[in-house]
Amino acid sequence: MRASLAKITATGHCHRCGGFMVPEVVREIGTTEWHCVMCGERIDPVILAHRRLNSARQDAGKLFAGSGKASLN
Repeated sequence: MRASLAKITATGHCHRCGGFMVPEVVREIGTTEWHCVMCGERIDPVILAHRRLNSARQDAGKLFAGSGKASLN
C-alpha cells in the first residue's frame, strides 16, 4: 500500500487526468490522502486496498474462465 502512495508522491501527477496531486492530512483517521486539483480524484490507503482486492478478483476470474472449474463468488 505504501509503495503506491510513494509512487504518487514521486510523480506528483494524477493517474486519471495527469493533473497535479496535493497531499491532504485527514485528522479523523490520522492518514494522508492525495487529491488531484484538476479532476478531484482522491487516493488514500483504503481506496488502494479496495482497488487491489478488485484487481485480484478480476485476475482470478480470468484464470477460471473457460476452464470448467468453479468460479469465485
